[in-house]
Amino acid sequence: MDVTVHLDGDPDTRIEGFFEAKVFELTERIKVLEGANAELDQQNSELRERVQKLSSRQPQWPKGYHPRRHNSHAKKHGNWQPSERHHND
Repeated sequence: MDVTVHLDGDPDTRIEGFFEAKVFELTERIKVLEGANAELDQQNSELRERVQKLSSRQPQWPKGYHPRRHNSHAKKHGNWQPSERHHND
């Protein structure tokens, strides 16, 4: 769509041309954004499938690794023995 605007003509024609140009620019921008949205939608679906696949598989530990249970009580209070207590006599 070609828009011709004459500055010495009718002000209504100038305003109409201005809005036609704006509509054209916005239509082009919508096309660009729709393309970008389609790409992002495709990437999102691929990532969603990958996350689903990774979240549903059994965890694999490295060879020779043995997970241990963490004992927070011993670390918090130290490794003290009852004979190490101090009594106020």
